[in-house]
Amino acid sequence: MDKTAFKEDLFNLVSYMVTSARGLHDEPAEYRTFRMLDTTGRLLEIMESHDLLDPFLMEIKDAVDDERSDPWRTKARSNAWMQW
Repeated sequence: MDKTAFKEDLFNLVSYMVTSARGLHDEPAEYRTFRMLDTTGRLLEIMESHDLLDPFLMEIKDAVDDERSDPWRTKARSNAWMQW
């Protein structure tokens, strides 16, 4: 694994998380779920690019990617998805 690239990817993710946290104060509450899923997806993408995903995490990544592809789903559907 390229430690320099991994550290850079993690730094970028942490930067995204910090700036997202600030945005949560002024955004509608519905965005919070999407931001958490987006952060999860980004982390899983980093893990995949560094060969750190196992089959179970790959399934989670696929489900998160599917959910991220349509962020305007109804609140009920998002709540049901997160119960799996």
